[in-house]
Amino acid sequence: MLTIMQQDIKNLIKNKPIMMYLILYPLILILITGFVCSSIFSNDILSSYDYYGVTMMIYLSMATVIILPELLFGSHVKFANYRIVYAPIDRTKIYLSKLIVSIGFSYIILSIYMLMFNALDLVNYGGTRVGSLLILDLAVITFSTTFGGAFCLLLKNEDLSTKLLNILINILAIISGLFVPMYIFGKKIANISNMSPIAKVMSSFFGIIYDNNFNQLFTTIEILLLFSAIFLVIIHLMYHPEKFKM
Repeated sequence: MLTIMQQDIKNLIKNKPIMMYLILYPLILILITGFVCSSIFSNDILSSYDYYGVTMMIYLSMATVIILPELLFGSHVKFANYRIVYAPIDRTKIYLSKLIVSIGFSYIILSIYMLMFNALDLVNYGGTRVGSLLILDLAVITFSTTFGGAFCLLLKNEDLSTKLLNILINILAIISGLFVPMYIFGKKIANISNMSPIAKVMSSFFGIIYDNNFNQLFTTIEILLLFSAIFLVIIHLMYHPEKFKM
């Protein structure tokens, strides 16, 4: 299992689109959106960098949904996965190793950005409360990664599933107010937006940062992990190494 994980880490490092997304996007998205949308915010309590530092990090965590499908079916790893078919390895160890690498690799990079931005006071992540946000973000990444894997295995088509997942993630991000605060469009639109599950996650983040309110934290994590467990069952039932035969 460790050998497979090491190989998957090497495959991710060689995957330029994913590495650009994980390493460059957090810096670019937060800095650009924070600068462009600065006129919307008063900066008294919440600056544009504080808002987009949180929302873009949630968006980036959601977008990890494409990493596990890439490790399972992507063209970069097709031949390596093809060899696994003939190896005496339990299939559970195969998908678990890819799942652990997908979650761990993306989480480590994004959490480093959160800690760095928080330490530099570029983004308000709650100061000493940043640890709670890191735990919540780990639950978001776990949910997104397992959902992406289950969705891909149900469709049995990595290219199609990746395209559909990208569309779905962006639609959810827009209606949840990750790109633009929905309150600027009126109370009715904001109330509709707040019904989104992603908006609930965002509310948990801001509640911890500005109100020192941890009431939603545990409930949100429990729900995310519950659905992650359901997606993991789907992955277990649907994943078979022979699917990599060409």
